[in-house]
Amino acid sequence: MKLLRGILAATLVLLVVLSACADAAQKPLAEPEIRAAVERLLAQKQAATGWEISIRQLSVPRGVATSVGTREIEIIAPGGWSGWEPVSLALVVRVNGRVEKNLSLRLLVDARADMVVAARQLAANAVLTADDLQVVKHEVAQAGGQPLARVSEAVGKKLRAAVRSGVPIRAGQLASVPVVVSGQLVTIIAENGGVRITVAGRARSSGGIGDLIRVQNLLSHKEFPARVLDSSTVEVGF
Repeated sequence: MKLLRGILAATLVLLVVLSACADAAQKPLAEPEIRAAVERLLAQKQAATGWEISIRQLSVPRGVATSVGTREIEIIAPGGWSGWEPVSLALVVRVNGRVEKNLSLRLLVDARADMVVAARQLAANAVLTADDLQVVKHEVAQAGGQPLARVSEAVGKKLRAAVRSGVPIRAGQLASVPVVVSGQLVTIIAENGGVRITVAGRARSSGGIGDLIRVQNLLSHKEFPARVLDSSTVEVGF
């Protein structure tokens, strides 16, 4: 019996020693290490979008440890992630080149970008001028749709609906204001290098500045697309 007790005691001591050795051979994965890897990913995203991106909330697994060795952390985002929506990231940890951990992180970011916003309350059907608009840093998640980045993209366009002061202007909210109407006489300009040709034409559709419309050459009676330059001039390439 004494011999059996001695063997059990020795076994217990051996297990404790082995457990201590196993613990000593593990290296904890600290939150700052994970956060730094996520920040590197966001820096790459920021370089591609030009947005100001920062971590608002990051769920980090607790009590994770790996073998001792050369450790590498890789953060992988879904291919369709645009950079501002809440997202689940893959956390891959390699030790000496071998994958030891493959975990999931939940990330919520603050993403801000230059956007064109209404400088004041704007009414529906208003034709926008530069004084109606301003460019500010705005939260991407709150913008919705396709907000504009340059005032020039909105000037001269008409609002389809009213917009409150400070609210981003989206491309889908704008409509071209026709400056050329169907049936109107126009001057057709064609330029190529140093050669410039002008002929008389007639608009066969309506459009605003920058729009493509159908025009007819009054000499040849041929119809073709042309881009509206102003209220009496269109341009074609040749």
